[in-house]
Amino acid sequence: MSQGGEDVHGNWFGQSSFATYAIASARNSVKVPDDLPIELLGPLGCGLQTGAGSVLNVLGAKEGESIAVFGLGGVGLGGIMAAKAVGCDPIVAVDLNPERLEIAKELGATHAFNPKDTSDLVWDVMDVAAPGVHHSLDTVGLGPVIRQALEVLRTPGHCASVGFQGLENEITIDQGHLLVGRRLSGVVEGDADPKTFIPELLRLYRDGAFPFDRLVKTFPFSEINAAIAASESGEVIKPVVVFD
Repeated sequence: MSQGGEDVHGNWFGQSSFATYAIASARNSVKVPDDLPIELLGPLGCGLQTGAGSVLNVLGAKEGESIAVFGLGGVGLGGIMAAKAVGCDPIVAVDLNPERLEIAKELGATHAFNPKDTSDLVWDVMDVAAPGVHHSLDTVGLGPVIRQALEVLRTPGHCASVGFQGLENEITIDQGHLLVGRRLSGVVEGDADPKTFIPELLRLYRDGAFPFDRLVKTFPFSEINAAIAASESGEVIKPVVVFD
């Protein structure tokens, strides 16, 4: 299909299309409480589940353990909230966007670093939780960022990488970081079973421990271009398009 000579693709993010109704199998559906607005819950199925699941399911973060989160989009902030919910301390947030750093602090980060404002980010993060953090989460996917997320770990320590920069994305790390007991893991959707994990996140939300609603802003379908622009600029972390 084409419109005005431009190709029209029937998918969004390679997954879906915009429609008033959708058909899904029971296996791929998650039952949610009737009293919660469905437009609020959509982001739980991807980014927030990935960030929170990486912290809770893959890293297994526990009360009193330290963590550093690189990249503060919906995935990274989901990780921040999950770390706060289980009592991690300190919680270090890293991002180039000052506004995102402020949001991270409001959601539970105890320390925030902008790489542009430090001469040695790795040292600064390790100094916060000497001799390094127990866990780190990379949501960016760039080689230098993954390397830093591995280098800030103590020994032993565990880094989960979920940032996506394409399937062919070569990175370089020092094997010595692995030989001293540090781990680097790839993660798919937070290694979560949505049928059980999303209800768990909703329980935390009801308890005030996972305030993901602060990341969501709804747009009417007629303003879909504004929603996309707000996402690309970083003005809105999780824009959600709703139908009348």
